Amino acid sequence: MIIRKFNHGADLCEEIKRVCKKEKVKSGWFNVIGALKGLSIAFYDQKKKKYGEIKLRGAWEISSCMGNISLSDVGRIFVHAHINAADKKGNVKGGHLLKSEIFAAELALFPSHEILKRKFDKTTGLKLW
Repeated sequence: MIIRKFNHGADLCEEIKRVCKKEKVKSGWFNVIGALKGLSIAFYDQKKKKYGEIKLRGAWEISSCMGNISLSDVGRIFVHAHINAADKKGNVKGGHLLKSEIFAAELALFPSHEILKRKFDKTTGLKLW
């Protein structure tokens, strides 16, 4: 297991990629706890086969963030993260994490020995293992 603190003001997915590159992790699983100063999440429209973006401004507490690391179809590190975040009233929003601005965050990364690669899937319109 690899444990790291992320940089204030950085993007969560970019920080995960940075750690993976530094530690030479090509596949694995992760959990993140912390808080964000704003984020964008997405919901996949299964009929249109497209993501719709939702921007969440202001302070958000990460109530759950998990995902996986694999290689894209062109061999780059691909971070697939899902997140639930709560506002100051405890209202939770969740979905596929697109962008974020970290206030404070900590990572637990679990590398895998098996190298997972993503390929386009015609049925779903997604890049899957």
